[in-house]
Amino acid sequence: MPELPEVETTVRELRNKIIGRKILKAWTDTEKIFKPNFLAFKKGVVGQTVEAISRRGKNIILKLDSGSYFLVHQKLTGSLLYGTEIKNPYIHLILDLDKGKLALSDLRKFAKVAFIPDLENYPDYQKLGPEPLSRGFTLEKFQEILEKARGGIKKVLMDQGKIAGIGNIYADEILFEAKISPLREAPKIKPAEIKILYQAVKKILEKAIKSKGTSVSDYRRPSGEKGNFAKFLKVYRRTGEPCPRCGTKIQRLKFGGRSSHFCPRCQK
Repeated sequence: MPELPEVETTVRELRNKIIGRKILKAWTDTEKIFKPNFLAFKKGVVGQTVEAISRRGKNIILKLDSGSYFLVHQKLTGSLLYGTEIKNPYIHLILDLDKGKLALSDLRKFAKVAFIPDLENYPDYQKLGPEPLSRGFTLEKFQEILEKARGGIKKVLMDQGKIAGIGNIYADEILFEAKISPLREAPKIKPAEIKILYQAVKKILEKAIKSKGTSVSDYRRPSGEKGNFAKFLKVYRRTGEPCPRCGTKIQRLKFGGRSSHFCPRCQK
């Protein structure tokens, strides 16, 4: 699933391509991905000009000159692509612009596209936690989140209502960087460890954005190119490989419906 670095990369790379562009036509072959429905989406966006594009958590948000918005959540296998000719068998939305096309590719058809007249009152938007790279996400705020949380630290890092944007890939990498086991209970993590973990959150996410995200699966940048962070992964999908710090074999455990990759020696 595209996480914060992939979504941020997509937004940055689309910004100078689609802002100021008028939407001339909308096409889909998969109406189930639209909220409330494709007819409302088409009526709301066609004829409008894109004023801005931004990110909130894993959501891509486009502001239109009507004052309305539409939101794209790429879910597990979605990617937003831009070009004059976009061809692949998984395209399920095409917006013809007055210059180029914006398209959604999604192998599994789990993506969500929502037309939103009032963004501030949109429930999925309101429920999101703080942005981990924002000024408001201080060490004190992070400590407060962990103190009030229940359950394992990885679950907390991935809870979008507590911290917006972190998913399975970066939770594994952040915890490895901080030398903290994904099995640790969040409220039991010591203050000194919380500081190290906080720094790891910032470091890993910033490095992944600089590398244009991780393409271990379906994620592609708007150009169709892959992100480059896969070569920096230390534990995610490295099961059985030697830990880059101590040489112990990386393990994979499944709990809470998610697979976790970690070093049993470095992350006791």
